[in-house]
Amino acid sequence: MFTLFSQWSARILARADSPFARAGLYLFSFLESIIIPVPTDPLLLGCVLAAKRRWLSISLNTAFASVAGGAIGWMLGAYLAPFVSDMLQLLPHQIASAEKFSAVSDAFNKFGIILVLIGAFTPLPYKVIAISAGLFGYGLLPFILFSAIGRSLRFCLVGGMAANSHNPRIAILIGSILLMLIAAGMMLLHLMD
Repeated sequence: MFTLFSQWSARILARADSPFARAGLYLFSFLESIIIPVPTDPLLLGCVLAAKRRWLSISLNTAFASVAGGAIGWMLGAYLAPFVSDMLQLLPHQIASAEKFSAVSDAFNKFGIILVLIGAFTPLPYKVIAISAGLFGYGLLPFILFSAIGRSLRFCLVGGMAANSHNPRIAILIGSILLMLIAAGMMLLHLMD
């Protein structure tokens, strides 16, 4: 499965300046929010570097696709709750183990729906958070709102940094903001333990 996604990624990056590549990026982002174990960020970087003037629309469309995939994950959690343990057996252990869902359950008990914002922005497995939000009965609209904020921030910061890589001041500023926000999210997670 990993080989398939690696080949798909290589094709997208080889044609990064084409509409085909951007459509592949958006589809990849959608599926990454449900099942794909590989993050979207490297593909986003490739597509933005190939079309720097379109960085904002590429970043926002990537976020939109990711949130749409997250909504499907939420629905899986909400409507297929009795089958979630069976579905976990189909996913690689590193992505969606019972322990990860248990940790996410504890985090939802501590932080509530704000965990979606943290998970949408940080390197946490967003797919696990999306499915868990539906599983634990959080509303779809708040889930979509917090996901849209977190995913848009993340992908716009990554895309903005790539598009402005020629200007070291802007790249360092965007990179610093990104690192501070990730560090803040990780500190919140550490406080949960």
